[in-house]
Amino acid sequence: MNKQIGKVNKKVIQLLNLDYKEELPIILGDTNIAHMKRQHEEDYEKYGKDISNIVNNPTYVAKNPNQGSIEYIKEYKINNEFVLVAVRISNKGTMFAKTLFTMTEKKKNIYLKNGYAKKYE
Repeated sequence: MNKQIGKVNKKVIQLLNLDYKEELPIILGDTNIAHMKRQHEEDYEKYGKDISNIVNNPTYVAKNPNQGSIEYIKEYKINNEFVLVAVRISNKGTMFAKTLFTMTEKKKNIYLKNGYAKKYE
């Protein structure tokens, strides 16, 4: 079953200089959840319930230079972890949350230094 967990909002479109005409709904489907559980089981168990919050209230947003996906990154200060939810558009024009995993602070800093990531304030 697919459910909407957020939208690619105007702020993200402007920050990442995306060429979307409107705010696109972000969908989370059963196949996406199955992928997350299979590829990043521990991260999904810990943060899967927060996917909607990560997408709607990120600390940073980034555009992946290789896949072109939009990455929503949330900092959890309690655990000093950065959780990334990658969203990608399908061939039919639907935005899907494709994966979720934790990333290191070092990698987050590289994203910022290289200009991929922007602070979402």
